[in-house]
Amino acid sequence: MSDGQTDKQPAAVEFSSLEPVDSRLSKSPEIAKLHKECAKYRTALKTSNEEKEAVQRQFDDLQQEYKRVLNSKREQEILHKLQIKGCKKPELALRDIPADCNDLDEFLSLYSKDNFFLFDKPKTKHGYSFRGGRASNYTPSQQMNNYIRSALGR
Repeated sequence: MSDGQTDKQPAAVEFSSLEPVDSRLSKSPEIAKLHKECAKYRTALKTSNEEKEAVQRQFDDLQQEYKRVLNSKREQEILHKLQIKGCKKPELALRDIPADCNDLDEFLSLYSKDNFFLFDKPKTKHGYSFRGGRASNYTPSQQMNNYIRSALGR
């Protein structure tokens, strides 16, 4: 195999003379430019992640504040309805109302029947209340008689 045949084995190369691949690539100006750009994006990503976390914290705080305001609004509506019903201690009755109550009016009617001592008795009006002695309650003939009497001085 020594005459005209070429060996299929690669020539022995000394590894100590070869530079590492990274050091050869880093000497290229294009690669250095890409490394700088990559570093820029890494820092931008880091700051954008920090901004994202800050915005997320702010969103969570605002969401909690929104829930608190909704609960406060609901409590005020319930207190108003209790006062309309004639509740003597609306803050006390507010504690008994469940948070998942869908039909508040029906619940309050049942609650007022069960806890009648917390509610004032409804005032009954028996029709029109007549106020005597006023000109608006007189018939037209009575108004004319009243006018004539006052004009004559009687």
